[in-house]
Amino acid sequence: MKKTITMMSEEFENENTGEKVEGITIIVDGMLKQALDIIKMKQPNYENNVSILQEAFMRGLEEIRKEL
Repeated sequence: MKKTITMMSEEFENENTGEKVEGITIIVDGMLKQALDIIKMKQPNYENNVSILQEAFMRGLEEIRKEL
């Protein structure tokens, strides 16, 4: 099975400020879906895929920040 994560980037504009911001969509399939399903099964405190990905993203950013 291929070890890839499919992501798409879109640009949005804040209606109030006009600021352009990047939105990212993550496709949850393949090995990523399998991993998330296992985590949800073994860690019931994660209610859904978003909660797992938020945690993983924040932990990962913290690790990258520490390396700077």
